[in-house]
Amino acid sequence: MKKYLAFFKNEFANTAIYRGPLFIWIISGAFYAIVMTAVWKTSQAGGMIGGYTRSELITYYLAALLLDRFINWLPHYSTNEEIRTGQIAVSSLIKPISFYWRKIFQEIGWHTFSVAFGLPFVLILALFFRADLALNFSPALFFWIAAAAILGSLVVFGLSLCLGLLSFWFTDIWAIDSLFWALRMFLAGQALPISFIPGFFQGVIKLLPFRYIFSFPLEIYFHKLSSLEMILGFLTAVFWLVFFALLYKFLWNRGRKAYASFGN
Repeated sequence: MKKYLAFFKNEFANTAIYRGPLFIWIISGAFYAIVMTAVWKTSQAGGMIGGYTRSELITYYLAALLLDRFINWLPHYSTNEEIRTGQIAVSSLIKPISFYWRKIFQEIGWHTFSVAFGLPFVLILALFFRADLALNFSPALFFWIAAAAILGSLVVFGLSLCLGLLSFWFTDIWAIDSLFWALRMFLAGQALPISFIPGFFQGVIKLLPFRYIFSFPLEIYFHKLSSLEMILGFLTAVFWLVFFALLYKFLWNRGRKAYASFGN
């Protein structure tokens, strides 16, 4: 465990030192949240819009900004870099260290600083829009939201890590990365709540992993799910978590062999 805690501490320290990219990422996310909250704040639409009130939609984008700091576990960037440069041969193929757990602890280190660094921005925006927020919190609700967010983080971690492992066979994965972000923006409920999408497609989206990365915790917060829908949601998220863990194992074992053969 000590060796993995060392990865956590090192990643936390590196993020604190080189926080410029993180600052830009937070500002760009905050800008999008400001635009969307301003759109709904000035909207003249009354009643429910896609199953949400105007106050709920404003709250949705501010909550999404904070959630984004928590769930953006994206190890495919560093994985691609390690494989492309050959660093992985030293860091994981030779040393008796689990690549999977090393990446998890590195992501925890990055996100511990990211959440702490991004929280003041969210609080400032929340104060600015406080008259329009739909706040409804309880210890039980917090527990279920936290559980869904943690599951979502692990699902996106598994998906991203598997994308990164494709670098064993493809030097350039940026086209795949672009597709990943496009699907995530629209299928995870980041651009718009999933309820804005036509009913048939909502049924398909609920079967895909993207919803559980982002939308599911927000749906719980806004009480958009019945008890049965929550149970099914958690079970589906666990399914995708296990699926990507098994897919990782398959890709890692195949990738190591391909990498060793290429080296010889």
